[in-house]
Amino acid sequence: MKSKQQQTECRRCGTCCQKGGPALHGKDLALVRDGHLPLTDLITIRRGELAHNPLTDRIEPVVQELVKLRGVGSEWCCCYYDAARRGCSIYRNRPVACEVLKCWQPEQSLALVGQDLLSRLDLLPSPAPLRSLVLEYEHLNPCPDMGEVEKALAEQAENVLSTLEKQVNSDLAFRDRVVRELGLPLALEMFLFGRPLFQLLQALGVMVSEAPQGLRLAFNREGRKGEKQ
Repeated sequence: MKSKQQQTECRRCGTCCQKGGPALHGKDLALVRDGHLPLTDLITIRRGELAHNPLTDRIEPVVQELVKLRGVGSEWCCCYYDAARRGCSIYRNRPVACEVLKCWQPEQSLALVGQDLLSRLDLLPSPAPLRSLVLEYEHLNPCPDMGEVEKALAEQAENVLSTLEKQVNSDLAFRDRVVRELGLPLALEMFLFGRPLFQLLQALGVMVSEAPQGLRLAFNREGRKGEKQ
């Protein structure tokens, strides 16, 4: 029986890129400051959000904020992946996580997980209006630990939903005010504030509907989904 040939180089299948853009690390700061990675191409995963942890291979609450390359549309496929060429459109200026990535030899990639991560404040100069907005937003609308939220929903959904509704509408009110006053594009909003709380809750089986007084929540006990780190 012929043995399977051991992989030694990238086969350009695109699978890694399609699973999601990488998190940014300290060495990537220059790529942002030099304009190779604009803020509108980044998305923030806040502390407390559910995400896939490559080290445990489980979906868990993020213990440290991370900034990563955004996906395409509603998908997580890296925005810099060129499907027609099956390659990276910023290959010469790709993040360090992409440089060390070898799907057939993942040790270097796994060693980067959770290490020297860049946050929003690392990427925003001080003092700066946008930096102040991020600090104000986090003070008024911190992301809850979604693992704890999931447990609470399973045990006492009706009591928890009332509190979550207030948080969801406070979150949206802040975003709406900022977008209206500053005219921020959606892409920049995703970097400054991450995904809205109601979207994170939908991954836990929370259904969202509109009402005159704001968004209303209901729980349908469906499965959860998390973001890829």
